[in-house]
Amino acid sequence: MAQSFKCIKLENKIYSKDVFIQLLQAEQSTIVEQKEQNKCIAISFVNPFSYKLISESPTIIDAIDYWFIDGSLLCTLTNFTRTEKIERASFDFSSVATDYFNYVTLDKTPVALIGAAVEEIEIAAKNLKLMFPSLKLSYIHHGYIKIEQYKAICEQLDAQGVERLVVGMGTPMQEEFTLFVKQHSKTVKQIVTCGGFLSQTAIKGDYYYPLVKKLGLRWLQRAIMHKHVRERLIHDYPRFIVKYCLSHFK
Repeated sequence: MAQSFKCIKLENKIYSKDVFIQLLQAEQSTIVEQKEQNKCIAISFVNPFSYKLISESPTIIDAIDYWFIDGSLLCTLTNFTRTEKIERASFDFSSVATDYFNYVTLDKTPVALIGAAVEEIEIAAKNLKLMFPSLKLSYIHHGYIKIEQYKAICEQLDAQGVERLVVGMGTPMQEEFTLFVKQHSKTVKQIVTCGGFLSQTAIKGDYYYPLVKKLGLRWLQRAIMHKHVRERLIHDYPRFIVKYCLSHFK
């Protein structure tokens, strides 16, 4: 079991936060190129909970062009075996979400948000517009999507001319949907998965309290506020640490 927990294929596609920033900065000079070549860049994040799920799907690993680490724990563990250290890049306002929305607001290309529950996505979109008034939101949809709906939603994205898509449906659903859009959309040029970001943004625009961000206690705030996070911390994360260490440190 320990042997199968080590996924070199995934580990080799994990990048540090500075690469995410570079991708944003490179967008303006490469967007025309991408349109001409009909390319779509897919970006996603891995954490201790999703690591094994993603490791078991080579198709998903290949479909995502850039993987980043969401969470300090996995960063710490993987950096023990790396010459070049990885810096955490989470899609929230304690990390790269601020850079992302600042950039797309200035860039003014059409953005879509897909994720969260029906009653959450409208609030999340409203909160983001309050924070970034010039954000060009062209399409929003909740994240409870069935496979047979993928094609229709992809067509709706194209009809609105969406070029950037933020999708938060949980792993592996968000990556599977990303793969479909990447293969079938005529207009989407960049997809970023965001996990629970849209649900969090529906609760509060900048979800994490300033002191929590300063002290690096994001996990504690989430554990206090959400039962499923407490369950992961108590049951899943200790198992992950043991299995990861047994697989990687010999």
